[in-house]
Amino acid sequence: MTDIAPLGNTSSVWRRAWHAVAHAEEVTAEVPVQVLVAGEAWVIARLDGRLAAFEDRCPHRLAPLSAGRVSTAGDGGARLSCAYHGWRFDAAGGCDLIPSLGRHPNISKRARLSAARGVTEAYGLVWLAPDEPLAPLPEFPEWEAPGMTGARSRTVRTRASAGQLVDNFLDAAHFPFVHAASFGVCDDKPLEAGEVTAATWRLTGVFDTPYRDGGTVVTHRVTKSAGPNGTAHVRLDLPHVTIAILLACLPEDDGTTRVFKLNTRSDIDGDAGRLAAFIKEEDQILAEDLAILERYRSSLLPLDPRVEVNTRADRLSVAWRRLMADAVTQALREPSA
Repeated sequence: MTDIAPLGNTSSVWRRAWHAVAHAEEVTAEVPVQVLVAGEAWVIARLDGRLAAFEDRCPHRLAPLSAGRVSTAGDGGARLSCAYHGWRFDAAGGCDLIPSLGRHPNISKRARLSAARGVTEAYGLVWLAPDEPLAPLPEFPEWEAPGMTGARSRTVRTRASAGQLVDNFLDAAHFPFVHAASFGVCDDKPLEAGEVTAATWRLTGVFDTPYRDGGTVVTHRVTKSAGPNGTAHVRLDLPHVTIAILLACLPEDDGTTRVFKLNTRSDIDGDAGRLAAFIKEEDQILAEDLAILERYRSSLLPLDPRVEVNTRADRLSVAWRRLMADAVTQALREPSA
């Protein structure tokens, strides 16, 4: 097989994916917000109630537009104004005001902003796709499903890479060891590899493992899925409860990943204390994962399965690495498709 470079946070393949970049309330109608995706800066603003996202640089002197403000034009519409020389841009990225040229300027056609291919809001998060994404926006059907209560974990930043985090999330063989203090059960039984199925740019693995819920150990059905992005989904079906989680990992730059974790559970029933305990446990589980991942000296994730020694229990994570290797090849072939 052809050697594929390890997956890092600034790999170009991340441009071809949807990324959760901010909580919805972080992007207001008053102030533009800068986010980083794979080492590149983007500015997000709400203009006339709609999200707009552009490369975070003014075409004039390349000043960051996120240092500017949301202003109001004479027609009452919202604009994005640069803090350096006052150039003003509409929601389509067109420049409609250059103060230094007076009231009736001849504005160059090059005075335009470079827009992201996509920006939208879902599950209380703002999502951005720099280029045409290989796969649709990640799905989280449990977020608003009847009977499910959703809440988010504390958002954290880590030096572990987005690839490491997704790969770890898809793995189950670490449960008895990394999560011995929370839900992991070490019963000396082999982990059944389970079934791994592939659709277009999407993998799903289904298997059964023991789970410690409080003082009770039960067998639960685990369904995990991921695509060519930094987001993974898991559904845990226990005898008495269903839990579903969306882990969205934003590769900001070579040293930082921002982690959004959304959690749902079917037995909350409006009990604030039970919800708080659930989120506390999920925060602890993420902290347990980071405690081992941050010990790696390199955050690069090998995409070549020959680099490591794998077993049947690694089927899903190995399949995801192969999917990402295919995504890298596709991104190199059509970088701006």
